[in-house]
Amino acid sequence: MKRAVIASLLALAASGLAQMPDNTRVGRIWAALQDRLTRQSSLWFKDGDYPRTIQILRFQYALVPNDYDVGTNLGFMLENINEDDQALAVYIELRKASPNDPDNAWPEAFLYFKKKAYAKIPPLLEPTIMGHDPHPNNYRTLADAYEKMNMFADSKRVWDLYLSRHPDDSAGVAHRKRIIEKMKKGSGSKT
Repeated sequence: MKRAVIASLLALAASGLAQMPDNTRVGRIWAALQDRLTRQSSLWFKDGDYPRTIQILRFQYALVPNDYDVGTNLGFMLENINEDDQALAVYIELRKASPNDPDNAWPEAFLYFKKKAYAKIPPLLEPTIMGHDPHPNNYRTLADAYEKMNMFADSKRVWDLYLSRHPDDSAGVAHRKRIIEKMKKGSGSKT
């Protein structure tokens, strides 16, 4: 019986139910299902039952593969159990499934940052900051990656762009100032 229900839900998701407006009967059923799955996964997470949490997140992600919250939650849980390769696969799939989301590359880039694979970050995040105003973490991660690679001019450029859009961010101002001091000392490359 369970397999038949799962197969039905997957078929409905594939047919576009995931985009169904909540004001229709089917849309309300879909929203209730999503809410129930989210509440259950939260309970299992709080209880420390990570295998079940991951299982339900995989199910949710199969239903709606472009859902940023579900995808990042699944990736985060996979990272928690040291399944970084699986988390990376989810992040890459999420980025490709949501090409118009300015934050779509950040989870993948941040995993690279944690792995100290700094050179992989600029190709992912540079396009997100050009012409868009993504979440500040995109700027921070990109600027910090450039700093880690001793590319202070690029780090400063990213901080300048960020501060042109968010001039009241005192932490951003402090980071930019720190980069300028490093540039004055002559350490690192100019580009």
